[in-house]
Amino acid sequence: MIPVSEKTIVENAYKGYSFSDTNELGHKKIYKLSNETGTGEMCCYNLIDGFTLSYNNLNMESSHQKIKPCDGIIQIDHCLDGCYEFKLKSNERAFVGKGDFSVVDLGKVPFESSSMPMKRYIGLTVFIDIKIAQKSVDNYFPFAKINIKDIMDMLCKNGPALIIKSRKEINHILNELYTVSEDIRISYSIIKIIELLLFLSLIKTEDMKKIPTFSEPIYEATQDCYKALVENPFDKYSISELAKQYAISESSLKRCFMHLTGQSIGSFIKNTCLEESAKLLIDKPHIAVGEVADFAGYLNPGKFASAFKTYFGVSPQQYRKNNLT
Repeated sequence: MIPVSEKTIVENAYKGYSFSDTNELGHKKIYKLSNETGTGEMCCYNLIDGFTLSYNNLNMESSHQKIKPCDGIIQIDHCLDGCYEFKLKSNERAFVGKGDFSVVDLGKVPFESSSMPMKRYIGLTVFIDIKIAQKSVDNYFPFAKINIKDIMDMLCKNGPALIIKSRKEINHILNELYTVSEDIRISYSIIKIIELLLFLSLIKTEDMKKIPTFSEPIYEATQDCYKALVENPFDKYSISELAKQYAISESSLKRCFMHLTGQSIGSFIKNTCLEESAKLLIDKPHIAVGEVADFAGYLNPGKFASAFKTYFGVSPQQYRKNNLT
């Protein structure tokens, strides 16, 4: 049994959670998860006092266990791939998908249950012990004038959780944490977390919307539609075809889909297709750009290149060159 004084932020945050195994490897601690729905792990790095960064790779339908609320700890999540949803005691649902970002006050956790509909969730979590972390920020970054409690009170003023749908600014800050060299991971991560806190201090009111309520059939049908689009990024569908396939009205599908992803169905299909095209450019360097355009459903390679550059800021050829060198 670990003495209370030696418990990590993660163990304090998830008080009462039963991990299947834990391992300490140098400056990181790995928490294993296992149940009848699958397995997963959280690879945690202690940064400076009060901050822990966890890389999460879960291949399971649910990792949910009842835990006690923990005052003074904030959990910030970013989803790189897959998705998860949680059900509130009010029976409302919240959904975090690819590129989405959430802030949860663990002292006010009202979650009834949570699940991973695609049996996959890859992302990172920043755990912040507010009092301890504030001392670290004041000590190492006094010029930043960051007040963590004020930031979190503002973000969670309308409830215990804030969900921000895929935002380029947040992805720009966090995406590099997934690929940073192990040699500089801790020092680099500290800088990125401070950058994130500065960005969060500027979040506007329109980003903090109350979770809307949908009926169970509408929510589940829309979720199934989302899963199909993610798993088949090069397939082309009209909204009417999707609504008919999932036995839901077009208006309900469009409204619920916008809630789940922060994007219209058309934008989501286009952007997911371009993101998958970018993966092909890197994973299959022998395939010509024109062939990738064909996979993506663009009959004109020039239109594909234009759409790609608009989304990624560089041409497909330059993107491939930048990521293969």
